[in-house]
Amino acid sequence: MIETAYILITLDRGTPAEVAQEVRKIPGIVRADVTMGEFDVIAVAEMEGTKGFSPLASRIKAIAGVDRVVTCVVVYP
Repeated sequence: MIETAYILITLDRGTPAEVAQEVRKIPGIVRADVTMGEFDVIAVAEMEGTKGFSPLASRIKAIAGVDRVVTCVVVYP
C-alpha cells in the first residue's frame, strides 16, 4: 500500500528555495514547497509502506543548512 508523509523542515542557514530544490531530487519526494512560518520547507513523500520514511528523513537532514526534520505519516482510520 502506498503511504504518504508530510516532512516539515527547519533550516539553520541557507536558502529555502535551494533546500527545496535538493529535497525534490530525493526518490520518494513528490512535492517540496517553501513556506513562511515555523517551517521553511514542507515536503510530501509517498512510498510503499512506512519503513522508508526514516531513512528519507535522514537523507534530508544531511542536506546543508537543514537543522530539523519532522515526519508526519498520514493515518487513515
